[in-house]
Amino acid sequence: MGKPLNQQVVVISGAASGIGRASARRFAAGGAKVVVGGRSAAGIAAILQDIKDVGGEGTGMEMDVSRRDQVEALAALAMNTYGRIDTWVNNAGVSIYSRFEDVTEEEVRRLFDVNFMGELYGMWTALPLLRQNGGGTIINFASVVGKRGLPLQNFYSATKFAVVGLSEAVRVELKTEKQNIALCVICPPSIDTPFYDNALSKMGHCSKPLPIVLSADRVAKDVVKCAVRARREVWVGMIGKAFVTLSILFPWFMDWYITSLGYKAQMSDEAPKPAALHKPTALTGESGHWSAWGKRE
Repeated sequence: MGKPLNQQVVVISGAASGIGRASARRFAAGGAKVVVGGRSAAGIAAILQDIKDVGGEGTGMEMDVSRRDQVEALAALAMNTYGRIDTWVNNAGVSIYSRFEDVTEEEVRRLFDVNFMGELYGMWTALPLLRQNGGGTIINFASVVGKRGLPLQNFYSATKFAVVGLSEAVRVELKTEKQNIALCVICPPSIDTPFYDNALSKMGHCSKPLPIVLSADRVAKDVVKCAVRARREVWVGMIGKAFVTLSILFPWFMDWYITSLGYKAQMSDEAPKPAALHKPTALTGESGHWSAWGKRE
């Protein structure tokens, strides 16, 4: 059982848009002091204004989770400002939509640098500080495609499988060492965020979410819940639970279902947009304006 929100200091990476931004706002509304980091200076400024608007308190900085020194700088900002960290949220992520053989080695390494190494750096940084504080919670972001890989999201899926596997191993180590540190994994399905616009697409079209699409705030609710009452792994929403459960119990059915969807189900009619793989884009909002059925509103 974690502390009440109004007694917590929460650090969130990837907070400049999407789920990170929604989570920061919810934590702040609940009375937590929030420290946010992200690659977009404009995005960080926007979420700090959101925090202020809900009557919360927070600070933040421009940083890239693929740089361990910058992850450590985010922790230092929290410690210097508030003196402790109670919950650490590893949220930053990037994606590529492409056939397996069309992705370059350099692009694969970049995906792993952000999606996996970024969370690893966060864990390495947070653990000693949480121990120093007598315990706390680490919340890692994976995905339902970290439980069942999807075509075109091949290497993104691989990074999220890696996050799930590492989290499972470290969670047991912490229990063996009787550390008062909870390690949670959040596995969202399709979420209405700028994620799809920011993804690098090599398919000639901008990627889009598969239905059913949930809001970023729906995921943020589970993130905040985990900070107070930790859960081992959260498959967000009924669609997330169904996707993972069917993948475990009936993998042959999911093979057929995913094959029947084809590539077109993950591609919009829009041209690809500038990707956020190496540098941030101007898309810093919480929503990508996708309907529940994966259509642009």
